[in-house]
Amino acid sequence: MGRGGDGEGFAHFIGLPGNPVSSFVTLLVLVRPFLLRLQGAAEVLPRAIAAKPGFDWPKGDKRREFLRVRLNADGHLERFANQSSGVLTSTVWGDGVVDNPPGQAIARGDNVRFIPFGGLLA
Repeated sequence: MGRGGDGEGFAHFIGLPGNPVSSFVTLLVLVRPFLLRLQGAAEVLPRAIAAKPGFDWPKGDKRREFLRVRLNADGHLERFANQSSGVLTSTVWGDGVVDNPPGQAIARGDNVRFIPFGGLLA
């Protein structure tokens, strides 16, 4: 994100990554709060809740990850099988994302930070 102008004023510029899921997550996590702030909203950050995954994610990446998940009938999160940034169907299948910090492995039953799509798209 940036801004530029010709001396008369300025315009905000928002650039999104090329991979579909990366663009989707960037829009919801970074761009949406920016736009809400421009509109004067006081609460702009995505609301997260603690949830328990029904899966293991032993390979914590060096970067922050947003794993596409959904709540199952048991109240646990299940992970979409293919977490590739090109698989946009994972966002349709899911109820939200797990915001996983860099280097963090996830074990079944841990508390994770779950960001439901419902609160982001309202």
